[in-house]
Amino acid sequence: MFAYLQTRDIAPQVIRGFIDSGLLYEDSLHHNCVFVGREASGKPVFASKRGTYDLNGSGFKGDVPGSNKDVAFRLPCDPALDWVAVFEAPIDLMSFCTLHRQVRSNAVALCGLYQGPLDTYLRENPHLKRIVLCLDVDRPRREATKKFQAEYAQKGYDVSTQTPAQGKDWNAYLQQRGQVKDWRL
Repeated sequence: MFAYLQTRDIAPQVIRGFIDSGLLYEDSLHHNCVFVGREASGKPVFASKRGTYDLNGSGFKGDVPGSNKDVAFRLPCDPALDWVAVFEAPIDLMSFCTLHRQVRSNAVALCGLYQGPLDTYLRENPHLKRIVLCLDVDRPRREATKKFQAEYAQKGYDVSTQTPAQGKDWNAYLQQRGQVKDWRL
């Protein structure tokens, strides 16, 4: 798992940070990456598996049966910050952390385009006022971004977008860059 994530250009300190915080582990049977979603109390209620044996980018992906999709995968919320960054997949969130050279707080990976995890995060953290949508840039994700922008702006949130300068998602951008440059929200 560790080697696989490094081939995706995820920084070792980010991988270690996710492991140490109980958000990532390797399953013993298939050596999948298992991304753990935890309630605000810290109780694990969600798990998403990502195969480490990709064949032309079509590796295994799937949520563990019984997972609470309304929590999905997320980092703890820092009450001193008024924003949350929203990603489609855990690997994109890890790419974001690699670009920043640290595991950060206030981020949610929807594990698809279902907005339930974001709604839960916002409900649990009413001090959040800004949403930064960092979704992939293909057509379905652009449409989802527009939909989310309109819905959350109507609810009173300041909604912005952050897209990679190149590539289809944050991991592709990270891999194409070959070097890390910090960007700010």
